[in-house]
Amino acid sequence: MKVLPVKRISRDTETSSALERQDIELREAVAVGGHELVHMVEDATVSGAVNLDERPSLGEWLTEPKVHEWEALMVTTQDRITRDDMHWWQFVGWVLKHNKSVIVLDDPSLDLTTEDGRMIAGIKATQAAKYRKTVQEKKLKQTAYYREVNLWSGGVWPFGYRTEAIMFNGSKRLRLVKDEYTAGLIREAYESIVDLGSNMNRICIDWNARGILTATDYQKTENAKANKQEANTKPRGVRWQPSILKTVLSSPTLMGYATHKGSIIREDGLPVQRSEPILTRSEFDRLQEALATYRSAGRRPHYPPTVLSGLLFCICGLPLYSNSSRRKLADGSYREYRYYLCAARFADRMCPYRVSWDREYLKESLESYFLETVGDLEIMNRAFVPGRDRTAEITELEGAIENLAQAIATAESSIAITALTSAMERHARNLETLRSLPVVPSSWTEVGTGVTYREKWNVQEDWEAKAEILRRGGFKLYCAGTPQAPSLHFQMPENIERRLDLSPIDYRPEIELREGIPYNRESGEPVAARLEPPERRRRLFERLALVSEHAVGFHGDEDRLDQAILDLQHREPWTAAERWLLPLSAMARRLQVTDLHRVQRLPQLTRTAGLRGDSKEP
Repeated sequence: MKVLPVKRISRDTETSSALERQDIELREAVAVGGHELVHMVEDATVSGAVNLDERPSLGEWLTEPKVHEWEALMVTTQDRITRDDMHWWQFVGWVLKHNKSVIVLDDPSLDLTTEDGRMIAGIKATQAAKYRKTVQEKKLKQTAYYREVNLWSGGVWPFGYRTEAIMFNGSKRLRLVKDEYTAGLIREAYESIVDLGSNMNRICIDWNARGILTATDYQKTENAKANKQEANTKPRGVRWQPSILKTVLSSPTLMGYATHKGSIIREDGLPVQRSEPILTRSEFDRLQEALATYRSAGRRPHYPPTVLSGLLFCICGLPLYSNSSRRKLADGSYREYRYYLCAARFADRMCPYRVSWDREYLKESLESYFLETVGDLEIMNRAFVPGRDRTAEITELEGAIENLAQAIATAESSIAITALTSAMERHARNLETLRSLPVVPSSWTEVGTGVTYREKWNVQEDWEAKAEILRRGGFKLYCAGTPQAPSLHFQMPENIERRLDLSPIDYRPEIELREGIPYNRESGEPVAARLEPPERRRRLFERLALVSEHAVGFHGDEDRLDQAILDLQHREPWTAAERWLLPLSAMARRLQVTDLHRVQRLPQLTRTAGLRGDSKEP
């Protein structure tokens, strides 16, 4: 008889020998019975509640064409087939319909062809299902209790956290704490996306190249280091993908909140704080806005990333993507052209600056701008110093108090009203305390490395390493004009500009600079608030390109440059924010400009706070 042995276990751990024992028993039974072993089916970590045709290994042997290759299904015990009584009866019907046999080693008398045999087997299936449901209910109650007392009930650690053993009511239990290594990776991803304008695909490529493990594999390796015999310690080798990274970065657990099925657990209307946050509420919100922009960026080009991916941008604000084409020359030979184009076509919109840029030209220009501008600056290691801003917590408390007030108004029971009132009074006291605390903004500390950018650049062996210096440093190149009359703008992060003393000059009396950010003197509001609409930011980028062309055209002649700027101003009204871009000649005199490269950089140096660091949606 052609036999298909099947082994299954719900949890596959190295210390569990269930699979090994099943394998030995099944092979012995096949040999003793003189059967032909068709294939040893193994479904590890598959619950008995999963239907047979949905199992990763067994499912394919129940459908065409493999269903015809065997005659009898063999298991050690009946519950290895299923622990669901309804699934069992479906399986019995399928077996009879396809004229198959079932061999159960611990019940040799099992016979599904008779009514008595099916009845006995059905009773055993019902008992197995009842046991499974009892265990499941017990586990659910335990999990709910652990959530209430802020203990870890098991499962995959949220990326950025790990478990720590504590004593609770005289027993050893686990709680979730911040893992310094993976929490540092979360902050690295946050800074790359929010501060440097990178994307998830680039981060995944970098993390995979560095051998950074995903959440499940990292937990397994940590279990192996701790020699946890009861845990699975064999990594699966799952690589980072944008979808996986997006799930990690979108989880409220990054704020230390307790969650259940992806939703924040609340108590008295407030999120339950389970562990130390990796990101503050404001940082988490900024990250979600950046991820939303990334998701809505439109179709992605079907071209592989190049060494300069993430560094080159069109003046419209969208990234440049690489392309190539072959053309036949007059002598019959072919020449391959490698160039960059604006990605506007993949965002389903038109770009007025869409031209082709030679790859090597942009690479040489980027290197020239970088070394000329910051080559002699010392590389600084930046460390994030989290601030103390209770605004998000105050908002949460205010919302909770409002919800409690509405609940009190509709409550009928005096006991319920007393409990709600007590909770509202407790929130009011906490709210008063939070409002009295000073707001300390987050900041960065910088420590010198003793190495300049030029020195590090010169020791790199290839452009992959050089490009990584530019990406990690937050440098970008914006392209305007045409290849015949290029206007390139080298963008530097704010901390580099501050070190070079390239902060914009305050030309408007109603504006004051606070740590490099313009604020309205009367209202105290940041000027960037006026520049939020995307249309306004696109308009500013267009003005940048226009002013840049005049700056290049009148290089060396400050009088003609002043007159050209006045002509631009009178030709079409400029808003107060846009007028900040105009006084290029004064900026040129301040910087003592002597070459064309620096003149071309002037529009970038005079950009407003609304454009600072924003390359995804100008």
